[in-house]
Amino acid sequence: MRFFSGVLLLPCFVASVLGIFKDDAYHTDWHIPLIGPSLPTSTFFHQPNQDSKASLIYSLTDRSILAAINPKDGELVWRQQLKESAVNVARAGNGVVVSATGTSVSSFNAGNGRLVWENAFSQNVVDLRITPANKVAVLFADGVVRLLDDKSGDVAWEWRELDRCADDVLVCAYGDANFLRNSTDVPLSLHVTKSTLTVASQSLKKLWVSTIDLATGKSTSSTTHISTAADIPAKHQAHHGDELLSWTEESGRTLKFVALPSTTPASVAIPNDVVETVLLSSKDDVVVHFKTHGESWAHVYKVDAKGVASEVYAVRPRLGAHSAISLNSAGGKTYLVWTLPNGETVLYDVAKEEALASYTLINATEIDPRHSVSEVVPRPDGTSFAVRTFVSSAAPGFVGDSYLIRNGELAWSRKESLVSVVASTWIELLDPSTEEIVEELDAETHKSVGAAYVHRVTRHLNELSLYGPAWIQALPQRILGGFVNKGTEMPTGKWRDFFGFRKFVIVITAEGGVAAIDVGRNGEVVWQASLVNAGEKFRGVSGIYEVRKGHVGIVCTGGSYVEYNAFDGIEVLKQDFTPSVLSTAQVDTQGGKKIIIALLSNNKAIALPMGVDAEFDSVHLTVKDSTRSIKGIRVSPNLISSPTWTFVPPVGESITTIEGRPAHDPVASIGRVLGDRSVMYKYLNQHMIVISTVNPTAATASIYLIDSVSGSILHSATHAAVDVTQPIVATVSENWVIYSYFSDEAAEGTAKGYHLVVLELYESEFKNDRGSLADADEVSSFKGAGKPHVLSQSYVFPSAVKAFAVTDTKQGITSRDILALLPGTQGIYSIPKRVLDPRRPVGREPDAAEKEEGLFIYTPVIEIDPKSIITHKRKVMGLKKVVTTPSQLESTSIVFAYGGDLFGTRVAPSLAFDVLGKGFGKIQLVATVVGLTIASFMVAPMVRKKQINARWSL
Repeated sequence: MRFFSGVLLLPCFVASVLGIFKDDAYHTDWHIPLIGPSLPTSTFFHQPNQDSKASLIYSLTDRSILAAINPKDGELVWRQQLKESAVNVARAGNGVVVSATGTSVSSFNAGNGRLVWENAFSQNVVDLRITPANKVAVLFADGVVRLLDDKSGDVAWEWRELDRCADDVLVCAYGDANFLRNSTDVPLSLHVTKSTLTVASQSLKKLWVSTIDLATGKSTSSTTHISTAADIPAKHQAHHGDELLSWTEESGRTLKFVALPSTTPASVAIPNDVVETVLLSSKDDVVVHFKTHGESWAHVYKVDAKGVASEVYAVRPRLGAHSAISLNSAGGKTYLVWTLPNGETVLYDVAKEEALASYTLINATEIDPRHSVSEVVPRPDGTSFAVRTFVSSAAPGFVGDSYLIRNGELAWSRKESLVSVVASTWIELLDPSTEEIVEELDAETHKSVGAAYVHRVTRHLNELSLYGPAWIQALPQRILGGFVNKGTEMPTGKWRDFFGFRKFVIVITAEGGVAAIDVGRNGEVVWQASLVNAGEKFRGVSGIYEVRKGHVGIVCTGGSYVEYNAFDGIEVLKQDFTPSVLSTAQVDTQGGKKIIIALLSNNKAIALPMGVDAEFDSVHLTVKDSTRSIKGIRVSPNLISSPTWTFVPPVGESITTIEGRPAHDPVASIGRVLGDRSVMYKYLNQHMIVISTVNPTAATASIYLIDSVSGSILHSATHAAVDVTQPIVATVSENWVIYSYFSDEAAEGTAKGYHLVVLELYESEFKNDRGSLADADEVSSFKGAGKPHVLSQSYVFPSAVKAFAVTDTKQGITSRDILALLPGTQGIYSIPKRVLDPRRPVGREPDAAEKEEGLFIYTPVIEIDPKSIITHKRKVMGLKKVVTTPSQLESTSIVFAYGGDLFGTRVAPSLAFDVLGKGFGKIQLVATVVGLTIASFMVAPMVRKKQINARWSL
């Protein structure tokens, strides 16, 4: 019997070995950190410290993110989100990287990105330079120059000589002549010349330079006037070196530059067909890069000891306006690296006209270079080089994608253009178990019962002979993989996985790019296309929809409709129309198809795609006419639009946001069952929208629930002591509304801080009562659907909320979670809906019936539980919107967030009740069954003998 006991206990020992629970974090979610398009004057290769043998790529982007990129694999070493500003500057120092955004100047450790010091001022920064002693010189918008200590950021000295000419009219002496200057004097740039600083400023097209002693902060000479017709158009970029000042004259047709401290300008004629000019310098070498619509070329200049520039040679024109040049000094020489649109890289010594090397991109791709920086290392043989070029692209619709080209090989790329995603829609992938036999199943529906039965049996026999052997051969591997909890590999192409975790999300960038992102394969970009041509400006998107299986339709605000195959990105249809689009909605036709109704700016409506003859019911659209008016528009089946209602808030209020119920918002039950088995019927209105308004004078915020068909106000609420400068965020689902605002001052009955308010709508305040809808045969918004009974409760929340989303499941049976995007903690917080339940008892413990409902005592504060942050420890930056979609499992909802970084995950608000978890003991279960079976066979003879002996003993 001891043997049998050991057999029975064996599975328990197996379970103790395999019963290790692994956290699902970082397994079912993914994160793509993005920094945005790099700024050309603030991107460079730099060694983190003097002892480092390798360089990192440092870049400050137009999203005010300072980052260090590993040139080996393109991974971010570190990044810092700075204060967003129109002026962004970054420079490299000894062991540090110093940046300026707006009025703040910050210094970061170049190796780990930690803040060394930060200093804030009253004026915006214009330019910033690092001195030979590693000090930081800063030029401000008011003309003041400050030298900051490299260890603490404290001000060592200030130079305010430019302020003396800031009066309305003042005559200032400069040199031997008197020049009339006024308050239009504008500081332009700051330059380091060994022991001095040079400040360039402009007044009424007059260009001036002032020289400052670095040690004392005193002017070393009179301000010098060097141009009387300076002009700096936007299409000409001057990527200055420390010792170079450039400008244009004659309406941008002449380029001039000065190698400081000289004041003798060199002049270069700009051809009429040139659309962009880029100027770079390194020590005494200057390169001018010209671009037309069809080609580009460059001129190389040498500056002598007297500051006189002379042309050395011209690099012959190359096809492709989108090319980029960069300069790099190594081994006492200066190298010019020219990157062409096809990725080809050409290396020059600025002292020689012949190219040193040319690298054709092996894995060729269209890069469309916008700007580049390079690092050139001569090899010991003296004839070959190691060339690394970091390129930022300017492809139509996808501005800012980054590439690293290493000696003709594309080492890596980063989809930085996706930082500007503004719209998205989900695309369902095809089920391989059904799509391959769709035609067969369709054929059976058109046959008699007998013929269909024969067809079905024949098909099964064919499938058995075709797929049976391979299925039997793979069976042992599948069983073994199931026992060891081996994860199934996600399919590729247009096929979804068994549980429906793999979906495409089609996104649109602010520049007009379209991309398909595979959320089931860690955010892989499947394909991309552009809604605009080169040189065009994208006016925005009015709607993006899945118009039919595997096809996505996009309505552009400017007046066009584009349809793509969602699986491969092939353009299927494009239609242009006029004028621009105000609003769109997708409707189902009577034939079961989907079309898009677009309301144009001339108040006419069209059906998209145009030319489709389809019948549909009337459509009601909501259009924000202004900050003081919202209109309801009815589009009839014959495409005639007519206004039905107008909402104008009280005097002093302006409209901020409009939110409606999502298109997919299933309701599993029309009533809420209470603990005593009574029912409160939900007020369900698919046309309900939430409008928020603010009154800056009274410091109030108002919420209006409106029926978008009739325009009737279903409910309204006003909150006092509101900070109207902070956004009001709301979401709608089923019969409830949640919104957030910030209370600036403690008013009666309120608390200072962020508030979450929940509204639940019911048909009646009484149990088992449907109110005015009880005797109605049909319900219509125009006939008066009655006003709901509203339950409300408010909670104090410790963080601002950028956006809300609600988890979405296939049937709506699973309990809902509210996903709150928190900008302060840079994460997404999941709040169970039952926490935000207005029926939670106040001031007392719940009774037995309320406990059965899952209610618990009301507490006015909702704390943030770190375990409910679905982004975990990731530092997710810049997110602006979260969208959800159901999977094939009722328990699981798929989440995608965008607007900065890209993030995707899966959440199960009621836990994964319909799928076995990774920790399920499959081996333990089988071992237990096998052990019990063996034991039963071995014990059976003993039991039988005992029974026989018992009978004989009677």
